[in-house]
Amino acid sequence: MLKKAVNTILFTMIFFVTVDQANAALPQYLYNLVLEVNNVEVTSDANPYIERATSTTYVPIRFVSENLGETVSWSREKQEVTIRSRNGKIVRLTIGSRVAYVNDKEKIMPGAPVMPVSPNRVMVPLRFVSEVIGATVESTSKNETIYVNITKQ
Repeated sequence: MLKKAVNTILFTMIFFVTVDQANAALPQYLYNLVLEVNNVEVTSDANPYIERATSTTYVPIRFVSENLGETVSWSREKQEVTIRSRNGKIVRLTIGSRVAYVNDKEKIMPGAPVMPVSPNRVMVPLRFVSEVIGATVESTSKNETIYVNITKQ
């Protein structure tokens, strides 16, 4: 009886340690991304990434907005970025908040914008920002690389 209890405890400990190590082995972010705008590959001064917890692709705000012809401004005091689109939309995003304001209407994003220390860029959810300003986002996977194409007419 005692031997069975000891075996059960040992098995449980080994199982949970193995499961915990397997989860710890997965990186928090995936960096194998190629970005295209209107089917032309573009590079960014900060690496885009996919946050595994939410499966959200993050890119620098200026990358997505300016490559689609929009303007961006930054308020250090409010920790807020504002996108002004050519079609009249105004989008406001605040660092650390999943709440976005599109023409002053509240929208919830899949993830909050972040501003890592290095590089000092505001990173935003690609699909949300692109679609809110009128673009479409398609992604494909090939050879362990994810290709993301943003298209705007």
